[in-house]
Amino acid sequence: MALYFIHSRRWRENHDAAIKAFLGRAGTTLEAFLPDLESHELMFSLGKHFEDGPLIPALVADAYRYFARLARDFGKPAHVWLFGRYPTYSFYKFDGCAVIALYSNTSAKKELPAFEITADGFLATFLAADIEDLKKECRKRAPADLEAVIANATP
Repeated sequence: MALYFIHSRRWRENHDAAIKAFLGRAGTTLEAFLPDLESHELMFSLGKHFEDGPLIPALVADAYRYFARLARDFGKPAHVWLFGRYPTYSFYKFDGCAVIALYSNTSAKKELPAFEITADGFLATFLAADIEDLKKECRKRAPADLEAVIANATP
């Protein structure tokens, strides 16, 4: 499983049991991509773009702690990737499919489109290449080191 989002608090809460069941199975992997709290430019931009903007840093810190707890309890993820570029979409990648959710170009709250894609199409090829490129651009951190990132980002 590979996850890339800003914080996805509601999605994590709604799917917590399924995520833990997945991680409890042998042979599973989890890659998590989250905003880099130490990227002040990114955090400023995210704060300005979303209706819940002032809460974004705390929600991202909550996501850091969530994945750190999963790593402590299940040994996965082995590391978390921290991105510094403004995201244009989120993704939730599973074995044979993925969900890609677009972001709005405005801060107005509205329903956003999401697309389920299969592993054999152009979008899946694009997503796989994007994941590999993200790994080249993102900062890789051990889950145990995320509290230090949170502390360094706190004003």
